[in-house]
Amino acid sequence: MEGSIPSLPETVNDLERQYRSLAILYEIALTVGQTLELKPILDEALTRIIDFMGVDSGVIYVIDGSTMEMVPVSFRNLSDSAVRDLCERKVKVGECMCGKIAQCDQEVIIPARASEDPRFTREAIRQEEMEFYAGLPLKAKGKVIGVLCVITHTPYIPDPDLLNILRAATVPLSLAIENAQIFEKTRNRAKLQNRFYDFRGIISCSDKMEAVLHLVRKITDTPSSILISGDSGTGKELIARAIHYNSFRKDQPFISINCAAIPESLLESEFFGHTRGAFTGATSERKGLFQEAHGGSLFLDEVEAMSPSLQAKLLRVLQDGTFFKVGSTTPVTVDVRIIAATNKDLSEAVKTKTFREDLFYRLNVIRIDLPPLRERGEDIPLLARHFLERFAKRTGKNIRRISGEAMKSLLHHPWPGNVRELENAIERAVAVSESDTIEPEDLPAALTLHENRSQRDWSLDAMEKAHILKVLNMTQGNKKKAAEILGIDTSTLWRKLKKHK
Repeated sequence: MEGSIPSLPETVNDLERQYRSLAILYEIALTVGQTLELKPILDEALTRIIDFMGVDSGVIYVIDGSTMEMVPVSFRNLSDSAVRDLCERKVKVGECMCGKIAQCDQEVIIPARASEDPRFTREAIRQEEMEFYAGLPLKAKGKVIGVLCVITHTPYIPDPDLLNILRAATVPLSLAIENAQIFEKTRNRAKLQNRFYDFRGIISCSDKMEAVLHLVRKITDTPSSILISGDSGTGKELIARAIHYNSFRKDQPFISINCAAIPESLLESEFFGHTRGAFTGATSERKGLFQEAHGGSLFLDEVEAMSPSLQAKLLRVLQDGTFFKVGSTTPVTVDVRIIAATNKDLSEAVKTKTFREDLFYRLNVIRIDLPPLRERGEDIPLLARHFLERFAKRTGKNIRRISGEAMKSLLHHPWPGNVRELENAIERAVAVSESDTIEPEDLPAALTLHENRSQRDWSLDAMEKAHILKVLNMTQGNKKKAAEILGIDTSTLWRKLKKHK
């Protein structure tokens, strides 16, 4: 009958549903406010969502802004193979279902036979035999920062109210991610400022690295572009951060991006931002990295991976500090110091026409060439001890030293992976060691496969060099103490070190 009053049971049921809706959102909001540590928040919130929705499993992804990877920060009730696939081969924005949700900023609800949807391109995910699937973007300031997914393995018809509650839950979840990222960024910036101030975060006693740092000290405040060249693993980003945090820009953002890690289709939007409607899925306007780095420094790693069209746009920014967002005709002006890095020979890339000559000269105003680890052998003991202390502390192991034989293996290795390879070798050694000392058998096998004795260099010069490095190892790089032990003055030690480069 028109205008009739709802029956009492209907009214009670409606009130109960509203109460349950408000209760779950209140519980999630309380969870968000308990801590700034992201994983505990998302774990608790995801558990509540799964229980309330009556679904089987769920995942909350957070986007890594530097690599555009979908990091599964929290997940519940997934198979081991799916967890391994998500964690070891991370989906990127634009890939598979969750990546497309992030790219297009649109929710996806699949009511039945979800695993058969062709947008699921990862076999491990398809094998989950999903029946129902719901994926919703998590957004902050108009930008997608994560994705919430819930699934069932059996037929499931959700009450429309449940889906509305799930949508509402994305608001506190997004706020939690945003707050945790701001907190982490602030904490990391404070750590980095302390670590790199006066170059204290750079471990070295070699002449070649001292020459690099001498140059770096002179150019920290210059507005000119800087190109850092060096083999993979030599510490290019370390030097870039040292430049930034010792400059007048140190209180402004330092933003790092690996040009080879972001799909070509997304790179321009990441650099310059886009307007609403600029392309399919651009549902809101967003800033690019140049705007985010305004007043600070933008570190472009593997700069040689840029496409020719993007190289042209970067050249314009370097020339006059202006650019256009994707889809916009209004210029944006920024003050950003560019620090680029490469492990390739850019001059060769210029010759082969894969890198613009004019951009090369714009980037190559100040060039810093980082020596490979094999050319700074005296740094190996210092770096090895530094990594030993870090990983022993992290794992809670009481490992205090590296044996003479293990150190000999470290000193004789050619280190094609440079400092990063040394770091990984020490991390592995700490993980497998069963005593308070790193022994040769704790190191990766490649480090202990010494060359045949008949092929070793047994000359007096080689023996002298080995002895000097051993004494420097004993004194932890203190050249004055090493000279006293060797019975020579410091200037003689410097001369011998130079001779044995």
